[in-house]
Amino acid sequence: MKILVIGAFGTIGKALVPALVAAGHEVSVSSRRAKNPLPWPNLPVHRFTLDLLIPETISPALEGIELVYYLMHGMSDGQQYTKTEVQAAQFFVQCVNQSQVKQVIYMGSLISANPQSKHMQARVKTGEILASANMPVIELRAGIIITPGSAAFEVMRDLVGHLPVLFAPRSIHLSSPPIAIDNLVYYLTCLGQDTFSENQCFDALGPQWLSYVEMMQCIGKHLKRRCRVLALPYLPLSWSSAVLGIVTSVPKHLAKALIAGLDEAIIGNDKALRERYPQTLLTLDQAMEKVLAAETIKTYPQEWQDGVPEFRNFSPLHGFYAKSADIDISIPASTRSVWQVINLLGGKHRYFYLNMLWAMREWMDAAVGGEGRAHGRTNPDELVVGDKVDSWTILSVQPERLLVMKFGMKAPGGGGMQFRLKPNKDNTRTDMSLRLLWHPAGFWGLAYWYFFAPWHRLLLNGMTKAMAKLAMRFEQE
Repeated sequence: MKILVIGAFGTIGKALVPALVAAGHEVSVSSRRAKNPLPWPNLPVHRFTLDLLIPETISPALEGIELVYYLMHGMSDGQQYTKTEVQAAQFFVQCVNQSQVKQVIYMGSLISANPQSKHMQARVKTGEILASANMPVIELRAGIIITPGSAAFEVMRDLVGHLPVLFAPRSIHLSSPPIAIDNLVYYLTCLGQDTFSENQCFDALGPQWLSYVEMMQCIGKHLKRRCRVLALPYLPLSWSSAVLGIVTSVPKHLAKALIAGLDEAIIGNDKALRERYPQTLLTLDQAMEKVLAAETIKTYPQEWQDGVPEFRNFSPLHGFYAKSADIDISIPASTRSVWQVINLLGGKHRYFYLNMLWAMREWMDAAVGGEGRAHGRTNPDELVVGDKVDSWTILSVQPERLLVMKFGMKAPGGGGMQFRLKPNKDNTRTDMSLRLLWHPAGFWGLAYWYFFAPWHRLLLNGMTKAMAKLAMRFEQE
């Protein structure tokens, strides 16, 4: 079957796509940003750059498609995400009605009996709009998904991992049925292989209804952290949002949207789904064991991506989502000349700009027993995976295209530096992207990042300009 997964680069999509490919389907995936690396570089998938708010990008991706998984949400896009999601669904329905698509599966959310939060209202409204399409639309509703990258799960992990005491509103004792990602993916794949003649809506629940306190206690047990949760009757949700802002790496707008629905009692009944597609449902304890086991696997993609264990120093307490400082510059020189400059990193040029600032940070690290003063390169002539550039470790090298290095100094979190090059058609000009990335470990990790943020901007600007001048000089030689 020819399948398109919209929102494939999200938490659910990353797990669903490999399952669909393994089942023998021909899978296409979409993302809004063409430069985002594929999470599965070795899978035979077709890729489209698709923006649901630009209808002309939707139709080409639907050509020849029989089934669409609609996994998109806009909670991380800011305060107007409800309007964005509604408009996106409307544009999609307009396009899918003119295609040969036979069925749509929408990943929705469990809701309360009378949804009040914008998050829940957006899920309901999106489902209603999609249900107006000319083909059967199957909505699958789930609550908290237990997997790395699931926003609600990551919020709880950050809280119990870094706070000894948590003051929360009384609604923290409300219950929800967390579901393991493996169970959810099984339901989604079964729905895709089934045939429906009309719209359907199913609830996907885990085997336990647990309060948020019970979930956090279970997560804390597996993280070997104790967090005492004190529920205060008149504590406003705004307090919880403020706490999240200084503890969790989850994007602010996403975390705030989830917290807004915390005081609504979730409802759900999965009898119809369990009878139709029976499987063994994992408890929260079992799901946590799988999460922590997956985060010990020593593999990583070519480019930096959120949540990769290697980038987080294999610590379940380092935030899943990376903070980043980015700069892009266009250099009138070939990729060969620009790479020649990158290849000088850590040598006599050090980092090309304000090297005294780098030296100060290195001395700070050395003072607490770190390797900051371990200057030099394993190979002075070539950048090789596994080698050292001062205290950095090279994780990935694609000559004249990509360099990824992991930060090696002592700090409350894990980080790295990434260079990416893209030539123009005749290779007379190169677009260079430089990123500093940081997976914070709770409050101190975030404080560390924001303390150095002004210096990051100064260094990135000066560093890239100096590198551009040197590349142009090499181009003329």
